[in-house]
Amino acid sequence: MAPPLNKPATIFSNSPRTADPGFYSNTASAHGQQRTIITSGHVGQRKDGSWPETFREQVQQALSNLVASLESGGASARDIVKLTFYPVDWSMDMLEDLFKPIFQILTEKHGVMHRPLTTLVPVPSLAFPQAKFEIEAVAMVGGTAQPWRDDNTPIYKPPPVETDVVVVGGGFSGLTAAYRCHEAGLKTIVLEAKPRIGGRSRTHKKQSGPGVVELGATWINKNTQPEVFALTQKFGLETLEQFVQGDTIHQGIDGVVIRGQAGGLANHVSAEDRRQAEIYTQALVQRPESVNIRKFHDFPKSEDVTYSDWLAQLGCTGEYVQALANHSTGALIGRGSKDIGAHYFLDYIKSGMGFLSLVSDDKMGAQHLRVKKGTSEIAYSLARALEPGSILVNSPVDSIVQHQGDCLVTTASGASFKARKVIMAIPTNTYTNIHFTPPLPRGKRALVTRTMPGYYTKALVSYREPWWRHAGLSGKFTSLKGPICFSFDTSDPSCEQYSLALFIVGQVAHQWSKLSALQQEESLLNHLEELVGPKLAQKAHDVLEVNIMEWEKEEFLCGAPTSSMPPGLLSRFGGDLRTPLSNVHFAGAETAFEWKGYLEGAVRAGYRAAKEVTQALQPTAKL
Repeated sequence: MAPPLNKPATIFSNSPRTADPGFYSNTASAHGQQRTIITSGHVGQRKDGSWPETFREQVQQALSNLVASLESGGASARDIVKLTFYPVDWSMDMLEDLFKPIFQILTEKHGVMHRPLTTLVPVPSLAFPQAKFEIEAVAMVGGTAQPWRDDNTPIYKPPPVETDVVVVGGGFSGLTAAYRCHEAGLKTIVLEAKPRIGGRSRTHKKQSGPGVVELGATWINKNTQPEVFALTQKFGLETLEQFVQGDTIHQGIDGVVIRGQAGGLANHVSAEDRRQAEIYTQALVQRPESVNIRKFHDFPKSEDVTYSDWLAQLGCTGEYVQALANHSTGALIGRGSKDIGAHYFLDYIKSGMGFLSLVSDDKMGAQHLRVKKGTSEIAYSLARALEPGSILVNSPVDSIVQHQGDCLVTTASGASFKARKVIMAIPTNTYTNIHFTPPLPRGKRALVTRTMPGYYTKALVSYREPWWRHAGLSGKFTSLKGPICFSFDTSDPSCEQYSLALFIVGQVAHQWSKLSALQQEESLLNHLEELVGPKLAQKAHDVLEVNIMEWEKEEFLCGAPTSSMPPGLLSRFGGDLRTPLSNVHFAGAETAFEWKGYLEGAVRAGYRAAKEVTQALQPTAKL
């Protein structure tokens, strides 16, 4: 077996262009995974408080103290990379009394074979008047290995940071919750696992020219999504109406491409397929209206099956109608009709004001408005409104312990926070990354261990000009075949930013994600050529920039746009989704009653959780 290429090691070297330093090295380079141990300065004081008389004796005692400290930190003298010396009233006559005992002890007693880096800093005096010498060190230990430590060994950890509220998650729900808590006068800290804030919103600056493209959440609506729209107005953010002029393109499962209305596909399927499609479409529009999104137990048990089986109950079993169903579930939640429960999907549609609302880009549609600077600018504006330093990124939470009315929140880096309240604002499928004490109750545990993140990929293809508009196309393409499942024109002519947002969703996205990056780009552009036809093929391939976001591969999110549920889960445990666990409250777009899975839902859920917390901590507060 070949040795690992990135084995932990520290390499000491000297340049041939400089004088030979002799007993020390000029440079140290650390490779592979290593722990760094940094000591404070050590003087030559004995444990009983007494001091040796001579400089040489203090050097020996200081080095002994230093080695003992290194060992308490899980290192040894052999791990020393750099030594810094602080002798009092230094002269070259002291050279032998300094270096001879140090290197004799290191080599003969501790087996140090390398030459550590050294720095000598003469000083007129030290903190203790008796001290004649001080030494400090930097050590590197390969891997995560460290000596066993007795539980009785004194360890001094910094005390936890005390705050009123800790918000776990810096997405839209977490930021709006933090914003409301901050407005109410509560000291609030946001812990975000990723190196950025915004969650499933990710605005990306183009590399090939001016403007931005959206790799995540994109659209809002003034009329049906008042909370998120109000934030754009509060922070002075300009919005753009979705471009809808021109023809649409539709592709059936057999690859036939139709330019015009979606109904044109019906002319290329059998009469039975058309009949089933009409039943399906009617049910998709009408059945969610009777779903009670606040009383989950009201859903009929006979219908609490997979969405695919629910369609079978309607007599919709043909290949064409099943393809339509998978396209709908994939587009809205990133999963196939056999994965999700009918109750969950119908509830999801009802929460977004109905199927036509969710798929429309008109004045009442979910795809009506875009934010000119990008939706991430809303997140940044919320963050700027908080206390400086109150948002910590790269801070994944490891554990939440509730004890005697307080919550101790600990991150993977070891930082700890003592809070009166905690707001969880991360996807439910990622709760399993956190150890809760006491543990999550049965209902929440059942939910978070079985919710499924969506398979969702968004590719932004940028061009020099909007060639599809010139050809009389709206940029809105749909395909039952894939890999492009649907698309939108996401251009901003005011800054000459011309782009198409291509969506790859559901099982199509899951399989497509196995391709290499170049294969992915090639498959998308080839499919785009297939959709727009040979006359526009060259223009489709003449791209400036391609940006692809595979949300299922995004750490700490693992999918988009939401986490869905299999049959039976929502009816049985839906009421547990938002119920606080003592001092831990739950936000996130999944916990919203209205617009779950959307920015509007995230904002509403954040406001709800903040209201719960604020009313508990400040009963007279009004939010």
